[in-house]
Amino acid sequence: MRTSRAAARTLVAVAVAVVLAALAAAGCHRPGGAALAAELDHPVLAAVLAAVALTGAALLTSRRPAVRKGAALGLAGAAVAGVLAVPAYAVVADPFPGLEWDVPAPDGSGRRLVVERGLGFGDAAWSIHIDTGPLPAARRWPVASYTPAYPRGVLEAQWRDASHIRLIDFDHAHHDLRIAPDGRPLDALDW
Repeated sequence: MRTSRAAARTLVAVAVAVVLAALAAAGCHRPGGAALAAELDHPVLAAVLAAVALTGAALLTSRRPAVRKGAALGLAGAAVAGVLAVPAYAVVADPFPGLEWDVPAPDGSGRRLVVERGLGFGDAAWSIHIDTGPLPAARRWPVASYTPAYPRGVLEAQWRDASHIRLIDFDHAHHDLRIAPDGRPLDALDW
């Protein structure tokens, strides 16, 4: 009985931690915000994790042993499925690894031009940003992001020099943008 109550308290703490992390990530996902927080900003996943933890906590505090045993087995199965889903999620979340770039600035300033291609399920299909500094303290400056309905995409991304980036779209059009020393884009991408 004590083990199940301790496990239930731990699950409530996990749910609270997940909610707080989701709120912090949403607050930091802004221009110049922490890049690590921007990567963790997935509110649907956080809500599902919190709901599973709270449901498990509620079931583990039941007075009936059969319900507690079933909850423990269900939570163990969910944990195993979650661990096994990580490699599958990496493949699904990154379907086109050849169409991505992480290009360091030529002046060695710690800035990186990052272009990511995703599936567009709640996230942008194309996300272009400048990361400044080393992880986990890197700051993220968005250049552009596009949904799957938008017909454009990035064919190539590169630094022209320390203060300019060049993006080449699927139509082979060149888009040169000025970048401030802190990583902030000075020009808007006019696709």
